[in-house]
Amino acid sequence: MQTKRQLIAMLVVGVMGNSVIYLIPLLVGAMVTDRGFSEQQAGFMASADITGYAVATFISALVLGRIRWRHLALGGVGIMVTANLATTQVYGATPFAAVRFLSGLGAGVLAAIATVSLGQTDKPDRAYGLLFAAALLFATAGLWGLPVVLAAFHLNGAYVLIALLAVATGFAATKLPDGHTAREAGDTSAPRQRWLLAAGILASILIFFADQNAVWAYIERMGNASGLTTEYIGFSLGVATLTGFAGAALVAWAGNRLGRFVPLLVATFFQLVCFVALFGHISPLTYLGSMAGLALFWNVMNPFQLAILADVDRTGRALALAATVTGIGLAVGPALGALTISSNGYGGILALAGTLALVSLALLLPALRVIQRRGVASQAA
Repeated sequence: MQTKRQLIAMLVVGVMGNSVIYLIPLLVGAMVTDRGFSEQQAGFMASADITGYAVATFISALVLGRIRWRHLALGGVGIMVTANLATTQVYGATPFAAVRFLSGLGAGVLAAIATVSLGQTDKPDRAYGLLFAAALLFATAGLWGLPVVLAAFHLNGAYVLIALLAVATGFAATKLPDGHTAREAGDTSAPRQRWLLAAGILASILIFFADQNAVWAYIERMGNASGLTTEYIGFSLGVATLTGFAGAALVAWAGNRLGRFVPLLVATFFQLVCFVALFGHISPLTYLGSMAGLALFWNVMNPFQLAILADVDRTGRALALAATVTGIGLAVGPALGALTISSNGYGGILALAGTLALVSLALLLPALRVIQRRGVASQAA
């Protein structure tokens, strides 16, 4: 059983590991205005961060069972601190991309450790809800605070701040547990079945993030096409952040008291309602309500997906890959969305997203049935 200090450490490590996803949009603009990179070059820099993140999560899946979590986390922190401080001294495009790749490696290690360690807690549904809630608070603080840092200290100041946050994360990492033992010891399922179910859940997570980012990448364009002002769209984004936090906090509070199938079904249904509402000309109130609804239910879906994966594969190896498929889904989504855009607007993206949402839910059903049967069997015993 984890202590409160260990749970807080897992959350801090997880937020820092995923910070690369939340902060990149603001940093890309500064790369152009402060360092003089072209928009295309800045995009490659952002890609280098995410690529390092994805590579590290995959490697972590292979080694997490052999190395103590706190030692691996401190290594990830060290890489992040070194790479972000080095970024302040690098100005050429190629070396800049190289140090950003290294920083992504460090972040990916932290993200993988947090994903696996939270899955080993007594109540993974609640733990993942807390992680998403904490990450959204961090994202909000970044959206408000980083522009102030960039204005006062330029891009170098932002990377120094990230390095300092990584140092603080290092202190939290010393409180991590050694590794997973209890839940793995209780796993009596056949390896072949376990990995088939885990593959289905990983596919569900990948498709979920492709669905999410296909819409999110073009949500501003949808509002703009309906004549909404930039200010109103920005206001709607802010409201969506708050409702996203509410969705994650709801999972953290409720855990699996209501089971998992019903919340997942409700979340998928209301995603479809929001997609339908965004078809054609969108009124300001419909746009605001749809963005708020999507953010709310997206942040209900993923904590449950991760908790199901934690129950299916108690070794944690598949959990480490969850961050990898998340990155792939985030990258694939906008590309899929771009292929569906036509002269008739964004209906193709919304239809695609609705289809992917249903497929993502369907891929979870076999695992939910196995977990339910396992629970019934344990009660009978």
